[in-house]
Amino acid sequence: MNNLLIGLLMLSNVVFADCNGMKRWVQNLAVDSQVVEITHWEGLAIDLRYAQDQNIVHRDLYCQETRAFLHRVAAQKLQAALDILRKEQPGYKLLIWDAARPLFAQQALRDLVRGTPMSAYVTSASKGSLHNYGMAIDLSVLKPDGSRMDLGTDFDDLSAKAGATVRAEDSLVQAGDLGTRQIGNRRVLRSIMRRAGWIQLPSEWWHFNAAYSADVHANMTVLGK
Repeated sequence: MNNLLIGLLMLSNVVFADCNGMKRWVQNLAVDSQVVEITHWEGLAIDLRYAQDQNIVHRDLYCQETRAFLHRVAAQKLQAALDILRKEQPGYKLLIWDAARPLFAQQALRDLVRGTPMSAYVTSASKGSLHNYGMAIDLSVLKPDGSRMDLGTDFDDLSAKAGATVRAEDSLVQAGDLGTRQIGNRRVLRSIMRRAGWIQLPSEWWHFNAAYSADVHANMTVLGK
């Protein structure tokens, strides 16, 4: 990320946390029969990056709220991924960076990047990201010793190094931007998630969708309204 963009993100005054809205949103999800809370699931570690300032906007958008939710369809697929991970990589955990996301947070992110080269990375709140439907997840992997598996970048790295296609990954290795171990780790994660029914977002190795965007927008509703 270049210095100009970093300055834009840090100085922006359009991003703020709606703590009352966040409280209502969590309360709504907690009683929604279509929603599953994953906060305390065995095999998961929760580190919601938008509940702190370690993210692209350098602001806490979730008011330190650390409860994580998914639509029940996505939750079933997450459990399938955990079952595969537990069998093939005993002692490893999935590290959750983001799950269901409130619309006000989506709008804040969109406002920040509107008119910049980063706008393509953030879906308009009027349409809704699949995170707003509880049908997307951002995650990494923890090793048995609690350290994070090296997958090449941190969360929300909006550079070419986040690319998750085979062609992009091979090019990154050839250019010396990423190592073969980092790419190998990504492919292990991608294999587990795909076999559990998840769809990889090509531009972000950490982002997986539980269904195709067109199907979600046509047949599901945003959570927590």
